[in-house]
Amino acid sequence: MGCGIEPKNSVPEKYRIGQIKFHQVCAQCHGADAMGGGRAPTFLQEKFNPKNFSNGRIVRAILNGSDSGSMPSQKNKVTDDEIKEIIKYIRHSQREAGIT
Repeated sequence: MGCGIEPKNSVPEKYRIGQIKFHQVCAQCHGADAMGGGRAPTFLQEKFNPKNFSNGRIVRAILNGSDSGSMPSQKNKVTDDEIKEIIKYIRHSQREAGIT
């Protein structure tokens, strides 16, 4: 994919677009495969499962930045369709990790 953070896990084809876009936009802070980085948490923990952190909340965080202000808006880096694919990829990764 290039010079950015590369995924370590392979995913089924239907999650591949989301994985690619996640690694282009989110992985610098949230780590490869959504496992967390030095600057942002992993999505593979209970507090981010869909019951606790809705898809709508993820969309708002991507578009507006996090409530805490630690994550800046990413709205100029992704389209609505790419956000949907990123969320689909995150939810798949959570299922694979056994938290959804």
